[in-house]
Amino acid sequence: MRDWVRAVAEKAERKMASNGRVGRRANREKERFTLRARHVKQLFTDVEGLASAINKELAEQAIKLHRALNPKNLGGIEVPDGARLALEFLERRLEVVVQPLASIGGKPAPLGPLATASIIQYDRSDPSAADWFDLSLRDDGAWLRKSPDGGAGASLTEKDVQQLIEWLVS
Repeated sequence: MRDWVRAVAEKAERKMASNGRVGRRANREKERFTLRARHVKQLFTDVEGLASAINKELAEQAIKLHRALNPKNLGGIEVPDGARLALEFLERRLEVVVQPLASIGGKPAPLGPLATASIIQYDRSDPSAADWFDLSLRDDGAWLRKSPDGGAGASLTEKDVQQLIEWLVS
């Protein structure tokens, strides 16, 4: 019986190695976390870059930046979890908030798309006029606006980010 068990175990091991399914899944998970971290950081860098460029043109820093990445370490990969970037100018605030990973079976995982985020526009002088919209990140790195019906809308472009900053300083 023991020889049969060994033979079947060796056969299963050879099949798994030739199939590559187990290895690919583990690597795919790490790849998804790495992509998530890269694209979240890139979104933050793009927004911060525009705000910093505006601040450099002024005598003093007018747009205040607050950044919190809150990285989780998942197998040596830092994954921004619940990351937040806020820009403040006088009474207005623009925030980019990445929704945290969900816990599935005790393991962190993104639900649905690679990552989801919200962009919130808030004016303290008129709190009832606060506005926001959601984004979802595809595997190719495109941040898409979520449409009201739950589907994916247009992608977030540099021009959209510029308009958000223009709103902030208007």
